[in-house]
Amino acid sequence: MAKTDSAVAPFVADEKGESFMEWVRANSNKLSIAALVVVAAVAAGMLWKASAEKKEVRASQALSAAQNVVMSGNAALAQSDLQALLRRYGGTTAAIQARMLLAQVLFGQGKVDEGLKELDAVSSPGPFAASLHALKGAGLEQSGKPAEAATAYESASSAATTDIGKAAYKSDAARAYMAAGNPAAAIKIYEALAADDTNPLAGEARVRLGEIKAKQIG
Repeated sequence: MAKTDSAVAPFVADEKGESFMEWVRANSNKLSIAALVVVAAVAAGMLWKASAEKKEVRASQALSAAQNVVMSGNAALAQSDLQALLRRYGGTTAAIQARMLLAQVLFGQGKVDEGLKELDAVSSPGPFAASLHALKGAGLEQSGKPAEAATAYESASSAATTDIGKAAYKSDAARAYMAAGNPAAAIKIYEALAADDTNPLAGEARVRLGEIKAKQIG
């Protein structure tokens, strides 16, 4: 007895002249099954997308509520709400923002190392890259690591999408370099900022350069 194949047999015009319609009739059951499989796959994809979109909406709502708690000054409740959001809505855009907000809450409580760990847990910050690096720089400054903070601010400047953002983070890096005892690196940044008259921070950069040179002379 010939072995039965559950797949749809390919249409081949043989010597008996089997027409396409005859082939369809012969394979109608198999074709129906194949069509159902395709429909099921499409439906599953649509349901997944709808579910993901609902998750994003709910995560955004939870983030908004947590932000209100942070603004109220209740750090303990804010921390609890943000951690709950991360457990329930991990992988969403709101979760990235929630982790950054949680880091700020922890910084405010003096738990800098815990806050930095939260920031390190963000593997793909996407459009929040500049803010994340800048926040990390602030935490490192707070923990007494200005050299590492300067590096974080440099990364924030590279990730920034606007000229003013790039300049502001560069200025932060220069300040951190000064605190780290590296005036040469700070001067290099301030000189670049001061040389660009279109840069709104050019004036401030010139002032900082003057202060540094005055200290060096003194």
